[in-house]
Amino acid sequence: MSKNDRLFNVPDATLQQHGTSVATVLPNDLEKFKFFDSTFLDSYPDTIKAAIEEVKAIKTDMVIIDEMTEKTQAVYDSAAACNRAYRTITFFVLKAFSDNKAVQNQFGANDIGKLRKDNTRLVVFMGDLIKVVNKYRVELITAGCSEVVIDSLQQLHTKLSEAKTAQELFKKERGLITQDRVKKLNDLYELLVPISEMAQIIFADDEARMARYLLPRPKSSTNSADDLIVS
Repeated sequence: MSKNDRLFNVPDATLQQHGTSVATVLPNDLEKFKFFDSTFLDSYPDTIKAAIEEVKAIKTDMVIIDEMTEKTQAVYDSAAACNRAYRTITFFVLKAFSDNKAVQNQFGANDIGKLRKDNTRLVVFMGDLIKVVNKYRVELITAGCSEVVIDSLQQLHTKLSEAKTAQELFKKERGLITQDRVKKLNDLYELLVPISEMAQIIFADDEARMARYLLPRPKSSTNSADDLIVS
């Protein structure tokens, strides 16, 4: 089983809410559980509460997705800004070196098309572009290119590089966060399983009280042998 596999088949929030409910009502029936199982501890409700707090301390999948979207958008925005600056530079390159294809190619005229959807390579490309622009700085300024545009290339390159690095680092962090969250959720589930199993015996003649401890089932569940969660 993968480290990211949940042992349960209900929404995370449903499991947490059930855990909270069990931890709230369990103290009222603690003596019955202890009578049934002599190893059952008074601290069990607090153990469940602690497990729930550990889950809450970790970012949810929705939060992680939102953060990933934000970081991806930062890369797109930086790449778009680099593209706009490059188009401006290209205008003046063609103006200054209209008859010199070799010089035009030094500015990446034959490479830029390959980089449209590859932001990692675009970071390298922008670094190379800055060197070539500085090499032909005088010619570009003479052709009418603004020094502000030329000088902005370094900042644009840095911003794109930092955005791309942040995105890649978060991709790796995302996997670790998800793995940790699933582990904590599974720990909580395993605390609730024996409660559910014991309650079915202890309260066999009291369905209302038994129901408070039964594990939540998927909406499609029929409580059959094929169910992932049987209560």
